[in-house]
Amino acid sequence: MTVQPVEPDTPARPKLPPLVRMIVRRLLSASVVLLIVTVVVFAFIHAAPGGPEQAIAGREATPEQLEAIREANHLNDPLWQQYARYAVSLAHLDLGTSYTRNEPVVTSIATAAGVTLPLLLATWVLSTILGSMLGLFTARRQGSRADRAVVGFTVVGASSPVFATGILVSYIFGVRLGWLPTLGVGDGGLDTVRHLVLPVLTTTVVLLASTTRFARVRFGQVLDEDQVTFARARGLSSQYIVRTIVLKNSAVQMITLAGAVLVAMTGGLVVVEQVYGLPGIGTLLITGITMRDIPIVQGVTLVVAVLVVLINLVVDVLCFVVDPRLRKGLETEA
Repeated sequence: MTVQPVEPDTPARPKLPPLVRMIVRRLLSASVVLLIVTVVVFAFIHAAPGGPEQAIAGREATPEQLEAIREANHLNDPLWQQYARYAVSLAHLDLGTSYTRNEPVVTSIATAAGVTLPLLLATWVLSTILGSMLGLFTARRQGSRADRAVVGFTVVGASSPVFATGILVSYIFGVRLGWLPTLGVGDGGLDTVRHLVLPVLTTTVVLLASTTRFARVRFGQVLDEDQVTFARARGLSSQYIVRTIVLKNSAVQMITLAGAVLVAMTGGLVVVEQVYGLPGIGTLLITGITMRDIPIVQGVTLVVAVLVVLINLVVDVLCFVVDPRLRKGLETEA
Protein backbone atom coordinates (compact mmCIF):
# COMPACT_ATOMS: atom_id res chain seq x y z
CA MET A 1 0.00 0.00 0.00
CA THR A 2 1.47 3.29 -1.12
CA VAL A 3 1.07 6.40 0.89
CA GLN A 4 0.32 9.54 -1.09
CA PRO A 5 2.44 12.48 -0.04
CA VAL A 6 0.50 15.30 1.46
CA GLU A 7 1.15 18.58 -0.28
CA PRO A 8 1.53 21.54 2.04
CA ASP A 9 -1.22 24.09 1.86
CA THR A 10 -0.18 27.15 -0.08
CA PRO A 11 -0.77 30.27 1.95
CA ALA A 12 -3.60 32.40 0.64
CA ARG A 13 -2.62 35.66 -0.90
CA PRO A 14 -3.53 38.61 1.25
CA LYS A 15 -6.42 40.50 -0.23
CA LEU A 16 -6.59 44.24 -0.41
CA PRO A 17 -9.39 45.92 1.52
CA PRO A 18 -12.55 46.42 -0.59
CA LEU A 19 -12.22 50.20 -0.51
CA VAL A 20 -8.63 50.03 -1.78
CA ARG A 21 -9.67 47.68 -4.59
CA MET A 22 -12.45 50.08 -5.54
CA ILE A 23 -10.01 52.99 -5.67
CA VAL A 24 -7.58 50.97 -7.82
CA ARG A 25 -10.38 50.06 -10.25
CA ARG A 26 -11.52 53.66 -10.49
CA LEU A 27 -7.97 54.87 -11.11
CA LEU A 28 -7.50 52.32 -13.89
CA SER A 29 -10.77 53.32 -15.56
CA ALA A 30 -9.85 56.98 -15.09
CA SER A 31 -6.56 56.38 -16.89
CA VAL A 32 -8.47 55.03 -19.88
CA VAL A 33 -10.82 58.02 -19.79
CA LEU A 34 -7.91 60.47 -19.71
CA LEU A 35 -6.26 58.67 -22.62
CA ILE A 36 -9.47 58.99 -24.64
CA VAL A 37 -9.68 62.69 -23.70
CA THR A 38 -6.17 63.35 -25.00
CA VAL A 39 -6.93 61.58 -28.28
CA VAL A 40 -10.28 63.34 -28.82
CA VAL A 41 -8.92 66.81 -27.98
CA PHE A 42 -5.88 66.26 -30.18
CA ALA A 43 -8.06 65.12 -33.08
CA PHE A 44 -10.50 68.04 -32.78
CA ILE A 45 -7.73 70.63 -32.57
CA HIS A 46 -6.02 69.38 -35.70
CA ALA A 47 -9.31 68.91 -37.54
CA ALA A 48 -10.13 72.62 -37.19
CA PRO A 49 -9.06 74.86 -40.06
CA GLY A 50 -6.03 77.09 -39.71
CA GLY A 51 -2.95 76.83 -37.56
CA PRO A 52 -1.00 78.67 -34.87
CA GLU A 53 1.67 79.99 -37.24
CA GLN A 54 -0.40 83.06 -38.15
CA ALA A 55 -0.86 83.98 -34.50
CA ILE A 56 2.84 83.47 -33.81
CA ALA A 57 4.20 85.44 -36.77
CA GLY A 58 1.51 88.11 -37.06
CA ARG A 59 -0.55 89.32 -40.02
CA GLU A 60 2.42 90.68 -41.96
CA ALA A 61 4.27 87.34 -42.10
CA THR A 62 5.23 85.97 -45.49
CA PRO A 63 4.34 82.44 -46.61
CA GLU A 64 7.99 81.46 -46.20
CA GLN A 65 7.99 82.61 -42.58
CA LEU A 66 4.77 80.74 -41.87
CA GLU A 67 6.19 77.57 -43.38
CA ALA A 68 9.37 77.95 -41.32
CA ILE A 69 7.30 78.21 -38.15
CA ARG A 70 5.37 75.06 -39.04
CA GLU A 71 8.62 73.19 -39.63
CA ALA A 72 10.16 74.46 -36.40
CA ASN A 73 7.16 73.29 -34.37
CA HIS A 74 6.82 69.95 -36.27
CA LEU A 75 3.34 70.90 -37.45
CA ASN A 76 3.97 69.35 -40.87
CA ASP A 77 4.66 65.91 -39.40
CA PRO A 78 2.00 63.20 -39.70
CA LEU A 79 -0.62 63.38 -36.97
CA TRP A 80 0.38 60.06 -35.43
CA GLN A 81 3.94 61.32 -34.99
CA GLN A 82 2.71 64.54 -33.41
CA TYR A 83 0.48 62.62 -31.00
CA ALA A 84 3.27 60.16 -30.17
CA ARG A 85 5.55 63.09 -29.36
CA TYR A 86 2.80 64.61 -27.22
CA ALA A 87 2.20 61.30 -25.38
CA VAL A 88 5.90 60.93 -24.62
CA SER A 89 5.95 64.45 -23.19
CA LEU A 90 2.95 63.64 -21.00
CA ALA A 91 4.72 60.54 -19.73
CA HIS A 92 7.45 62.88 -18.47
CA LEU A 93 4.81 65.25 -16.99
CA ASP A 94 5.69 67.86 -19.61
CA LEU A 95 2.74 69.74 -21.12
CA GLY A 96 4.92 71.51 -23.66
CA THR A 97 5.62 75.16 -24.38
CA SER A 98 3.02 77.74 -25.36
CA TYR A 99 3.36 78.99 -28.94
CA THR A 100 2.14 82.51 -28.21
CA ARG A 101 3.35 83.01 -24.62
CA ASN A 102 6.75 81.37 -25.18
CA GLU A 103 6.69 79.83 -21.70
CA PRO A 104 5.94 76.34 -20.31
CA VAL A 105 2.26 75.47 -20.31
CA VAL A 106 2.55 74.47 -16.66
CA THR A 107 3.64 78.02 -15.81
CA SER A 108 0.71 79.54 -17.70
CA ILE A 109 -1.77 77.20 -16.01
CA ALA A 110 -0.29 77.83 -12.55
CA THR A 111 -0.56 81.60 -13.04
CA ALA A 112 -4.17 81.35 -14.21
CA ALA A 113 -5.03 78.91 -11.41
CA GLY A 114 -4.02 81.56 -8.89
CA VAL A 115 -7.08 83.51 -10.05
CA THR A 116 -9.50 80.65 -10.67
CA LEU A 117 -8.95 78.59 -7.51
CA PRO A 118 -9.98 81.31 -4.99
CA LEU A 119 -13.04 82.06 -7.10
CA LEU A 120 -13.84 78.35 -7.44
CA LEU A 121 -13.43 77.46 -3.77
CA ALA A 122 -15.23 80.52 -2.38
CA THR A 123 -18.21 80.01 -4.68
CA TRP A 124 -18.32 76.28 -3.98
CA VAL A 125 -18.32 76.71 -0.21
CA LEU A 126 -20.92 79.47 -0.24
CA SER A 127 -23.30 77.82 -2.70
CA THR A 128 -23.11 74.42 -0.98
CA ILE A 129 -23.51 75.67 2.59
CA LEU A 130 -26.14 78.33 1.84
CA GLY A 131 -28.03 75.97 -0.47
CA SER A 132 -28.12 73.27 2.22
CA MET A 133 -29.28 75.74 4.86
CA LEU A 134 -32.00 77.20 2.65
CA GLY A 135 -33.07 73.73 1.56
CA LEU A 136 -33.41 72.57 5.17
CA PHE A 137 -35.19 75.78 6.13
CA THR A 138 -37.81 75.42 3.39
CA ALA A 139 -38.18 71.65 3.81
CA ARG A 140 -39.27 72.19 7.42
CA ARG A 141 -41.73 74.91 6.35
CA GLN A 142 -43.24 73.54 3.15
CA GLY A 143 -46.17 75.57 1.91
CA SER A 144 -45.32 78.66 3.95
CA ARG A 145 -44.62 82.11 2.54
CA ALA A 146 -40.92 81.68 3.15
CA ASP A 147 -40.97 78.40 1.25
CA ARG A 148 -42.76 79.96 -1.72
CA ALA A 149 -40.36 82.92 -1.72
CA VAL A 150 -37.29 80.67 -1.76
CA VAL A 151 -38.81 78.43 -4.45
CA GLY A 152 -39.54 81.50 -6.55
CA PHE A 153 -35.96 82.66 -6.11
CA THR A 154 -34.65 79.27 -7.26
CA VAL A 155 -36.86 79.38 -10.35
CA VAL A 156 -35.57 82.84 -11.27
CA GLY A 157 -31.97 81.85 -10.57
CA ALA A 158 -32.20 78.69 -12.61
CA SER A 159 -33.77 80.57 -15.52
CA SER A 160 -31.17 83.36 -15.66
CA PRO A 161 -28.04 82.84 -17.79
CA VAL A 162 -24.74 83.38 -16.00
CA PHE A 163 -23.71 86.28 -18.22
CA ALA A 164 -27.04 88.07 -17.67
CA THR A 165 -26.75 87.68 -13.90
CA GLY A 166 -23.16 88.92 -14.05
CA ILE A 167 -24.06 92.00 -16.05
CA LEU A 168 -26.94 92.82 -13.69
CA VAL A 169 -24.85 92.34 -10.54
CA SER A 170 -21.94 94.38 -11.89
CA TYR A 171 -24.29 97.16 -13.01
CA ILE A 172 -26.00 97.43 -9.61
CA PHE A 173 -23.03 97.07 -7.25
CA GLY A 174 -20.27 98.33 -9.52
CA VAL A 175 -21.78 101.03 -11.73
CA ARG A 176 -24.82 102.38 -9.90
CA LEU A 177 -23.65 102.03 -6.30
CA GLY A 178 -19.92 102.06 -7.00
CA TRP A 179 -19.19 99.74 -4.08
CA LEU A 180 -16.97 97.21 -5.83
CA PRO A 181 -14.75 97.00 -8.93
CA THR A 182 -16.19 95.23 -11.95
CA LEU A 183 -13.11 94.31 -14.00
CA GLY A 184 -9.72 92.76 -13.43
CA VAL A 185 -8.14 90.87 -10.57
CA GLY A 186 -6.61 93.71 -8.58
CA ASP A 187 -3.12 94.28 -7.23
CA GLY A 188 -3.09 91.54 -4.61
CA GLY A 189 -4.20 91.27 -1.01
CA LEU A 190 -7.44 92.97 -0.07
CA ASP A 191 -7.68 94.59 -3.50
CA THR A 192 -7.87 91.15 -5.10
CA VAL A 193 -10.51 90.11 -2.57
CA ARG A 194 -12.60 93.17 -3.51
CA HIS A 195 -12.28 92.31 -7.22
CA LEU A 196 -13.46 88.73 -6.59
CA VAL A 197 -16.56 89.65 -4.58
CA LEU A 198 -18.82 90.29 -7.58
CA PRO A 199 -17.72 87.17 -9.53
CA VAL A 200 -18.27 85.05 -6.41
CA LEU A 201 -21.67 86.67 -5.83
CA THR A 202 -22.72 86.10 -9.44
CA THR A 203 -21.77 82.44 -9.50
CA THR A 204 -23.24 81.80 -6.05
CA VAL A 205 -26.61 83.29 -7.04
CA VAL A 206 -26.77 81.03 -10.10
CA LEU A 207 -25.70 77.89 -8.23
CA LEU A 208 -27.96 78.51 -5.23
CA ALA A 209 -30.94 77.76 -7.44
CA SER A 210 -29.91 74.14 -8.02
CA THR A 211 -28.36 73.46 -4.61
CA THR A 212 -31.33 74.84 -2.68
CA ARG A 213 -33.85 72.97 -4.79
CA PHE A 214 -31.96 69.67 -4.49
CA ALA A 215 -31.47 70.06 -0.72
CA ARG A 216 -35.12 70.98 -0.21
CA VAL A 217 -36.31 67.86 -2.01
CA ARG A 218 -33.91 65.50 -0.22
CA PHE A 219 -34.48 66.92 3.26
CA GLY A 220 -38.22 66.89 2.64
CA GLN A 221 -38.09 63.20 1.71
CA VAL A 222 -36.31 62.32 4.95
CA LEU A 223 -38.67 64.47 7.04
CA ASP A 224 -41.62 62.50 5.61
CA GLU A 225 -40.15 59.12 6.59
CA ASP A 226 -41.60 57.03 9.43
CA GLN A 227 -38.47 57.28 11.55
CA VAL A 228 -38.93 61.04 11.82
CA THR A 229 -42.60 60.58 12.74
CA PHE A 230 -41.68 58.09 15.47
CA ALA A 231 -38.94 60.41 16.75
CA ARG A 232 -41.42 63.26 17.04
CA ALA A 233 -43.93 60.97 18.81
CA ARG A 234 -41.24 60.13 21.37
CA GLY A 235 -40.85 63.82 22.12
CA LEU A 236 -37.38 64.28 20.67
CA SER A 237 -36.42 67.85 19.90
CA SER A 238 -36.34 69.22 16.37
CA GLN A 239 -32.60 69.93 16.64
CA TYR A 240 -31.90 66.32 17.59
CA ILE A 241 -34.05 65.01 14.74
CA VAL A 242 -32.32 67.25 12.21
CA ARG A 243 -28.83 66.48 13.48
CA THR A 244 -29.08 62.70 13.98
CA ILE A 245 -31.70 61.66 11.42
CA VAL A 246 -32.16 64.18 8.64
CA LEU A 247 -28.54 65.18 8.09
CA LYS A 248 -27.25 61.65 8.63
CA ASN A 249 -29.65 60.10 6.12
CA SER A 250 -29.00 62.85 3.58
CA ALA A 251 -25.21 62.81 3.85
CA VAL A 252 -24.56 60.71 0.73
CA GLN A 253 -26.84 62.81 -1.46
CA MET A 254 -25.38 66.09 -0.16
CA ILE A 255 -21.81 64.88 -0.72
CA THR A 256 -22.77 63.90 -4.25
CA LEU A 257 -24.36 67.33 -4.75
CA ALA A 258 -21.22 69.09 -3.51
CA GLY A 259 -19.09 67.07 -5.91
CA ALA A 260 -21.43 67.72 -8.82
CA VAL A 261 -21.38 71.46 -8.12
CA LEU A 262 -17.58 71.47 -7.99
CA VAL A 263 -17.36 69.53 -11.27
CA ALA A 264 -19.82 71.88 -12.98
CA MET A 265 -17.88 74.91 -11.76
CA THR A 266 -14.58 73.47 -12.99
CA GLY A 267 -15.70 74.01 -16.56
CA GLY A 268 -18.39 76.59 -15.96
CA LEU A 269 -16.40 79.59 -14.78
CA VAL A 270 -15.40 80.54 -18.32
CA VAL A 271 -18.35 82.89 -18.75
CA VAL A 272 -17.86 84.54 -15.36
CA GLU A 273 -14.18 85.17 -16.05
CA GLN A 274 -15.04 86.67 -19.41
CA VAL A 275 -17.70 88.98 -17.92
CA TYR A 276 -15.39 90.30 -15.20
CA GLY A 277 -12.14 90.25 -17.20
CA LEU A 278 -10.39 87.75 -14.92
CA PRO A 279 -7.21 86.11 -16.31
CA GLY A 280 -8.14 82.66 -15.03
CA ILE A 281 -8.19 79.15 -16.45
CA GLY A 282 -11.28 79.83 -18.55
CA THR A 283 -9.79 82.94 -20.10
CA LEU A 284 -6.56 81.06 -20.77
CA LEU A 285 -8.49 78.34 -22.59
CA ILE A 286 -10.49 80.82 -24.68
CA THR A 287 -7.31 82.69 -25.61
CA GLY A 288 -5.61 79.43 -26.54
CA ILE A 289 -8.50 78.43 -28.78
CA THR A 290 -8.62 81.85 -30.41
CA MET A 291 -4.88 81.97 -31.02
CA ARG A 292 -4.72 78.29 -32.02
CA ASP A 293 -2.20 77.71 -29.23
CA ILE A 294 -2.35 73.91 -29.32
CA PRO A 295 -0.22 73.18 -26.21
CA ILE A 296 -2.32 75.56 -24.11
CA VAL A 297 -5.61 74.02 -25.23
CA GLN A 298 -4.34 70.49 -24.70
CA GLY A 299 -2.81 71.31 -21.32
CA VAL A 300 -5.85 73.12 -19.89
CA THR A 301 -8.23 70.42 -21.13
CA LEU A 302 -6.12 67.66 -19.62
CA VAL A 303 -5.79 69.45 -16.27
CA VAL A 304 -9.55 70.02 -16.10
CA ALA A 305 -10.18 66.36 -16.98
CA VAL A 306 -7.79 65.21 -14.23
CA LEU A 307 -9.54 67.47 -11.70
CA VAL A 308 -12.95 66.08 -12.66
CA VAL A 309 -11.70 62.50 -12.28
CA LEU A 310 -10.14 63.25 -8.88
CA ILE A 311 -13.27 65.02 -7.63
CA ASN A 312 -15.47 62.09 -8.62
CA LEU A 313 -13.06 59.67 -6.94
CA VAL A 314 -13.04 61.67 -3.70
CA VAL A 315 -16.85 61.85 -3.75
CA ASP A 316 -17.12 58.08 -4.17
CA VAL A 317 -14.68 57.43 -1.34
CA LEU A 318 -16.48 59.84 1.01
CA CYS A 319 -19.83 58.22 0.22
CA PHE A 320 -18.45 54.77 1.10
CA VAL A 321 -16.94 56.13 4.31
CA VAL A 322 -20.16 57.86 5.40
CA ASP A 323 -22.71 55.19 4.47
CA PRO A 324 -22.15 51.71 6.01
CA ARG A 325 -24.66 50.21 3.56
CA LEU A 326 -22.38 51.05 0.65
CA ARG A 327 -19.40 49.54 2.48
CA LYS A 328 -21.36 46.36 3.12
CA GLY A 329 -22.36 46.14 -0.53
CA LEU A 330 -18.75 46.62 -1.55
CA GLU A 331 -17.62 43.83 0.78
CA THR A 332 -20.35 41.54 -0.60
CA GLU A 333 -19.15 42.11 -4.17
CA ALA A 334 -15.61 41.28 -3.09
